[in-house]
Amino acid sequence: MILDIDVGNSYVKWRLTDGAEVCQSGSQTTKSMGDGGLELPVGVSISQVRLSSVAKDSLQSDLVAQMKAQFKAEVTVARVSSNAAGVVCGYDDPFSLGIDRWLAMVASYSRYQAAVLVVDAGSAMTLDLVSAEGRHIGGYILPGLTLMRNALWGGTDRVKVSADLPGGGIDPALDTAAAVNQGSLLASIAIIEKLLIRYQSNLVVTGGDAKKLLPYLKEKVDYQPNLVLDGLALGVVSTIKL
Repeated sequence: MILDIDVGNSYVKWRLTDGAEVCQSGSQTTKSMGDGGLELPVGVSISQVRLSSVAKDSLQSDLVAQMKAQFKAEVTVARVSSNAAGVVCGYDDPFSLGIDRWLAMVASYSRYQAAVLVVDAGSAMTLDLVSAEGRHIGGYILPGLTLMRNALWGGTDRVKVSADLPGGGIDPALDTAAAVNQGSLLASIAIIEKLLIRYQSNLVVTGGDAKKLLPYLKEKVDYQPNLVLDGLALGVVSTIKL
């Protein structure tokens, strides 16, 4: 079996596959990795580990060491390249693009073979545009919903609301807490809708906050919760063996 791992800023996702069949999957917080490593099923036989990571180098090194010790398997780490699976990286320096964004773009374009807007609503919110011809037009990075709320908490004296408050829609708010929550949500929705109007693309959404956005997006949305893992599973991006 093959083990694919997506190490994000807040969460780690993993998926075990045997051919085209998904056998098991799971997730845990990235912070918990420092306590006991990645929590995986006991007794599985793994021939290859494919890793995508945006975490600090020390965490990646510890994870690679765990995989080699636990499974004696080949470990490859995904890297951004100038092109993959028909997608041409728009950055002058491809290595400065986050591997999570690259894998999400490759997976999305492989699904549609057409213009696509890829939104990853996580700790940060990233938006990347790929043309119908597969050219990465460029992208945007802005604070995710929690970071927006935390910025108001830390940067103002009188706007003090919990970052854990549930969303209450995007209607005008009648109290401060709701104004922060609904304003953050509306700002995120607005940039997506603006880009869709301008570029007329298919829309693919992923990330931990994606479900908070979905009810308010008017266009047809393709929600893919494991988009980075899907990109890894294609086996088409550049890798280095560790």
